[in-house]
Amino acid sequence: MSMAAYASPLPFASIGNDCLRVDYLMTTGPRLIGLYARGVEGNLLAETPDVHWSTPHGEFYLRGGHRLWIAPEDSFYVCPEGSVKVVAESGKITLRSDLDASGLEKEIAFHLDQNRVSLSQRVTWHGKEPIELAPWGITQLRLGGIAILPLSATEGVQPNRNLVLWPYSQVDDERFELHDDLILLHGHGSEQAFKIGNYNSHGWLACLWDHVLFVKRFSVDRTGNYPDMGSNAEAYVRDSCLELETLGPLTSLKPGESVTLEEIWEVSTGEYSATLEDARRICRQLSN
Repeated sequence: MSMAAYASPLPFASIGNDCLRVDYLMTTGPRLIGLYARGVEGNLLAETPDVHWSTPHGEFYLRGGHRLWIAPEDSFYVCPEGSVKVVAESGKITLRSDLDASGLEKEIAFHLDQNRVSLSQRVTWHGKEPIELAPWGITQLRLGGIAILPLSATEGVQPNRNLVLWPYSQVDDERFELHDDLILLHGHGSEQAFKIGNYNSHGWLACLWDHVLFVKRFSVDRTGNYPDMGSNAEAYVRDSCLELETLGPLTSLKPGESVTLEEIWEVSTGEYSATLEDARRICRQLSN
């Protein structure tokens, strides 16, 4: 499959099939930096090689693509990505980080199956005392599409929908579109950030561009205690990317213990358009 690669400043490798190719960093991470689909021009993941900021442990480079995080967000646990061990075996790639300065070890293992990418993400705690955290998968997608967050059914008399807004999110932001059945977040770049989260009982998020659909599936723990005021799904947009984020429930870890977050990505091409009408059609199909 011939597709132009992201000109990464760092060494990377690829795994692919007749439908998809995934690029991943070889010397730092764990980090997936490229997602390419047959018949679609360019990288579906965002490329942010110049974005960086200071942390208590040194300079953090965003790099773009997909990363594994922990919630609730705390700057102490944001560490510059160190070296990574890469294991390739029987079509499966495992990216395992060194122990970072905060006491966390992160791992992303993934494999391809036709138009799907299956990811198993693990966070291991190596601190001295127990900690409560939630694994958090952040996928930075290129701008130009619309994020789709399905909402629960509009039946019954008990509350079944929550909307969580971050302090910088302005409710009159033109990129934010709220409907009874779904939330849309348009991927238009702006210096003003917008983020929204909710409890997603459907187990999927999506991003729709013209002619291509990206779906991110995840498991839902209906008894779990989720961070960010009960959010297991979040979307974010600013000037360089549109993010789809999934979270596991808060879990207490003793030193040496781990927690995992599973995701399945699906990429489909066809007669799609980045419109409310098509978003609703996709929402009906995925929620059946």
